[in-house]
Amino acid sequence: MPVKRSYAEHGDACATAHGMELIGEKWTHPILRELMLGPKRFGELEASVRGITPAVLSARLRELEASGLVRRVTLPPPARTTAYDLTPWARELRPIFRTLAHWAHRSPTWHPESGGLTPDGIVESMLTMAPPVALDPPVVLALRLRDDREPAAETYDYRLTWGDALDITRSPAPDAAATVTGDSTTWTGVLYSGVALAAMTVTGDAAEVQRLVAAFAPA
Repeated sequence: MPVKRSYAEHGDACATAHGMELIGEKWTHPILRELMLGPKRFGELEASVRGITPAVLSARLRELEASGLVRRVTLPPPARTTAYDLTPWARELRPIFRTLAHWAHRSPTWHPESGGLTPDGIVESMLTMAPPVALDPPVVLALRLRDDREPAAETYDYRLTWGDALDITRSPAPDAAATVTGDSTTWTGVLYSGVALAAMTVTGDAAEVQRLVAAFAPA
């Protein structure tokens, strides 16, 4: 097997080429995306990164650790288990990924109707695609999303606020006006493809959820 050499080792000092090598390998972006909102255990990553095998995931995580993008952390009680998280340097990729997403939406070979999104995937999509408008009064919602393509997948809780701009964190939302619960791909359809909100379970003030959905409707 030939030895893999970096572009720099061929004598090119281009920083952009180095950056593309760091994030351009298969599986790298899905792993980084699934960690953008917070740490995850190995099993969570395996369930979230579609099609990856445990051996490949282990190898990619080692490479990402070595490159300074991913670090191991210990989750707080009661979990007290090892997980993977992004380094502060890796989190600086978020605006770059958002710009790339807007660019990729115009790709002639992208067919989003053939796939779905994980809970963190749709949240990152919302943060990327939200129009730059203010909602007055602000919306405060809780999202409880799971990936029904994975029978053993966990449900993730998010706190969504939208006043001057949309903000979503992976955390409880005890002050939410309503809670939206259900499959993450179905929620993707509600926001972008006209799927009825009734496909999700809504508790609380459904009108506040409708305000959010309307904000994503094409102008």
